Amino acid sequence: MSSASRGSKRLYPADSLSSPRFTGPYTFARLPQTRELEGVDALFIGIPFDCGVVFRPGARFGPGAVRQASLLLRLYNPRLKVRPFDVLNVADYSDIEVVPGSIDLTYRKISDALKTIVEGGVTPVVCGGDHSITLPVLREVSKRFGRLALIHVDAHLDTVDQHFSQKYTHGTVVKRALEEKLIDPHRSVHVGIRGSLFSEEELEEAKSLSFTVLTMQEIEDRGLDSVCEEIKKKAGDGPAYLTFDIDVCDPSCAPGTGTPEVGGLTSREALKLVDSLESLDIVGFDLVEVSPPYDHGEITALLAANIIYEFLSLTAHKRICRKERLS
Repeated sequence: MSSASRGSKRLYPADSLSSPRFTGPYTFARLPQTRELEGVDALFIGIPFDCGVVFRPGARFGPGAVRQASLLLRLYNPRLKVRPFDVLNVADYSDIEVVPGSIDLTYRKISDALKTIVEGGVTPVVCGGDHSITLPVLREVSKRFGRLALIHVDAHLDTVDQHFSQKYTHGTVVKRALEEKLIDPHRSVHVGIRGSLFSEEELEEAKSLSFTVLTMQEIEDRGLDSVCEEIKKKAGDGPAYLTFDIDVCDPSCAPGTGTPEVGGLTSREALKLVDSLESLDIVGFDLVEVSPPYDHGEITALLAANIIYEFLSLTAHKRICRKERLS
């Protein structure tokens, strides 16, 4: 049920034509900040944690940087021809209080917060933080929706079993999610994989687990439209979760990340990929691995903010289309 049909108060960004963008508290897209769930359709949730990285740190500052970059976002999305905040009641939840240095305790904090949000019927729109934060989010989303189709947009497979004898890092998240039966590998897709590998068997091992693996080479050879059609066909009609690691984008578009790989998506291709997923039932979303200390001119944070805005716009557009079909 939509927030409007419940008669709730409309949540709306501050008016940047009367209030300068650089004034007031920095929230995502200048939305109200709240932890009240009544009448809320989606929540921007910061998880400033980067103790799961194995190379360059700094993603703990990602949510703050993305919020600041999002101050430039406006009310109308001409790509999808929708005013997302007229359709969805969206707010900024602020940050989950993580525990620096402890993945276990941070996972508990994330699960406690996400359990209430997901059970309340609110779509989580999560901003990390490194990719290790996706696992507890998946745990809570799968409790409500069952095994999920995972749309994993990333330069890396994240199916490593261990890093330095540690089973929970940003590179093991998909392996753990599979072991915990949070995701259905037959409906799940790795998108944008590229770069050097630890061994020649890595890609085949992921495929042997029943994942579809769509490398950047395939995107280049087949074209993005063809790849997007395969993603939708593979994920099907069931509940899906979209996790977007900003390092899937080329370092020329997203230098501020922990594990950059050359030869990635352009910013335009990243937005198009998100737009293409309209037919999927995406019940949760995260964007991870924005590391501001390695950013230049905020271009990584700006891209991340726009990808999140695109996801919200896509969700709003789907709602409009659903209402039109039912009317």
